[in-house]
Formats: sequence, structure tokens, C-alpha cells
Amino acid sequence: MVDCWLPYGDTEIYVSVRLEDYIGTLRSEKKPTAESIILENDMQTALDDPVGNISINELVTPDCKVTIAVDGTMNPALAVEGLKIITSRLVDLIVPRDRITIILGNGEREDSGGKILPTIREEPGLKQIRILNNNKTSSNYSELGETLRGTPIRVRNEYLEASIKIAIGQTHIDPHTGFKGAFSAIIPGISAHKTVESNRKNYFKEEIQFGKIENNPIKEDALEIVEKVGIDFALNFAVDYDGTPISVRAGSHEETWGKSINDLGATYEIKTSESADITIISAGGISHDFNLYRALCSLENASKVTKRNGTIILAAECSEGLGAEAFTTLSRVRELSEFERRFTY
Repeated sequence: MVDCWLPYGDTEIYVSVRLEDYIGTLRSEKKPTAESIILENDMQTALDDPVGNISINELVTPDCKVTIAVDGTMNPALAVEGLKIITSRLVDLIVPRDRITIILGNGEREDSGGKILPTIREEPGLKQIRILNNNKTSSNYSELGETLRGTPIRVRNEYLEASIKIAIGQTHIDPHTGFKGAFSAIIPGISAHKTVESNRKNYFKEEIQFGKIENNPIKEDALEIVEKVGIDFALNFAVDYDGTPISVRAGSHEETWGKSINDLGATYEIKTSESADITIISAGGISHDFNLYRALCSLENASKVTKRNGTIILAAECSEGLGAEAFTTLSRVRELSEFERRFTY
């Protein structure tokens, strides 16, 4: 027998396969540098030498108000380290803690922030800073019109009212925008559910897949939203498949995103010469399997290594349930054309 352990929520599950039936285990390449990155030193260097020549020091003015949006699905340890170093820099620049707001968010989830919130509350340096959650049931949004594709732009007031807007996120492959980035803290992060829902409907307008950013209408729509909402400064962590940091970039959100994608290299690519009759796949653990809606994205990759009419077994905890109210109805739809009609109109 061959014993395998697959990520499942914040733990692992055990799978045993007969040796004669076992083809192999596929996982992304792990960069040697990922283990040796020194977070605090690297973040200080990134802040001191920002990409795009956008410096926090130059942004700070007397009586400024700062709001920091954080992608609620990112590695909690990275989120907290990023918040610690940015808030520390702001305080050193004489920004009072009561003029700093942190918004944890993911407009796709019932409960944003996940494990980040308790981790933040345990950090002494962040205790005096206002922390807000944004999720599917939140309110207090302002509307900034709509995108060229018709997506209504509704974002948290606390972010829009800030004189300095900062976003923290991590870069890895994503089934919607190709790659996530600091902009993910804005959309879906601190956006209204209606905004996220409308943005995701662009899925049917082009072939969307992991790692695709060219001719990607979801990404283009999201970046249009970010352009109208604004990000003055971004902190972007490039991470491997298990959330270990490969690099950290600070500065312009688009330039840090591009450099973070380059830093990933081939860590998100897997090559195989043989397809399987049965594929057992993990959605990737807590950052990817918090609900069924998110976990199902992993099936696309599994389908590429499974024979036609084969079987795929998905391991996903789904601690937050389905993740989409319409799933119960849509699960009964068998034709793609009918699925598209129900989802987009």
C-alpha cells in the first residue's frame, strides 16, 4: 500500500492506495528559497525600496487617515506580519493608532477574516487599532458607478474615506483572475456581495483558467474596479502551494503583482505523461476549501489528469458550507447552456 496525506482544512487526511493501482502523487514544485526567506528583514527592505517609487513616508501627511484592506483568505501569519510592519512604520511617522483602520475581507464568504482575526487580536502591537470584518452580509458601502462590463462598484465606506489606502495580499494561482494579488483585498475582499457576484459572471465570456491573465474578463473587470477605488500602497507576498513565502514586494499594486508572478516561476506548474482512471485531489487546505464554491475550482486541474469518464474524488472540509445559495438548485442542472442562463441572468 502507498500512504498519502492530503491538506484538508487546517489539518490533513490519510489516503491509502494499493501499490499496483498507484501512478503517482502530483504537487507543485517548491522553491529552495521559500524556506530561507526572513520576513521582517525582507519586508523592511521592501518598504525602504518600493516598486514604482511609491513610498509610505511620502504618502503620510498631518492628520491623515489610513485604512488597510487585507485579503481574508491569505496565510494568517503573513497577514499579521505585514500588518505589524506597516502599522509600525505608520506610527513611527507619527500617525496615531486611532487613525488607522484594518478591514479583513472576502466578499465571497459568510465569515471574513477566518483565522486572521484571532491571530491579530493576540498581537500586542495591533490591539489599539480598529479592526472591521467584511463578508457577504455586511453593509456600509458606497457606490462608485459601474465598470464597462456593467459590474456595480460597491466598496466599504471606511476604505473610500481614507486619505491613504493600503492593500495587503498574496500572489498564487487563482481560478478567477489567473493569479491573486494585493488587489484581491479590494475585490472580492472589501466589496459588496453584489459586486463580487457580477464580476464572477464574466466567467462565461472567455475561457477562464488557473494562471491565465491575458484576455481574462474577470481580471480586467477587477482591475477596473481597483483603478476607480484606488490603492495607494500595496504589500504583496508571493507564496508556494502551502502558503510559504517566496518573496515580498511593496509599492505600486500592479507592479508588485507582476514581479510577484515572476517570483513564482514554475512553482505552480505540474507535468505528467499519464492520465488516471481515478484521481483523488485536495482543494489545498484552509485557504481553498473553506466552502464548496471555492473548493470546486480544484476540479478543473483534476480533470486534466483524469481519463474521460474517469472518477474524481475531492477532499475539501467546507467548514462554511456551500458558499453559494444557488448551489442546491444549480447542482441539478446538467447542461452548460442552462447553467449559464441561470447564473448570468
